[in-house]
Amino acid sequence: VLRPSFGAICEIEDALGANLFELGRKLERAEIPAQELLGFAQACLAHACVSPPGRTLEREKLGELIVAEGALEVIAALAKFCQAYAFGGEAEKKAGAAPEGGRSATERPTSAPT
Repeated sequence: VLRPSFGAICEIEDALGANLFELGRKLERAEIPAQELLGFAQACLAHACVSPPGRTLEREKLGELIVAEGALEVIAALAKFCQAYAFGGEAEKKAGAAPEGGRSATERPTSAPT
């Protein structure tokens, strides 16, 4: 589960040298280079991961996980993280819609779909 906090956002932006809104726009268009996607995912795990907190993975291992999960799945999860930051984590409630699959905006399933 990724949860934005002001401190986490600042750490992520510092680590990436990029504005989170710019990254969110790239994610929405699925126009983010693999190295940026990997860096963003790694920064989110290090600074905004709440289960387990402050999770770290070597770039090579994280890259393998991104390929195994599918880049578009990872992009969707990171885009939801950006939306939660932009809308205070209440985007679904404000829009009057329930979260997809009953999960929070940034929660990912713990096992691969069958």
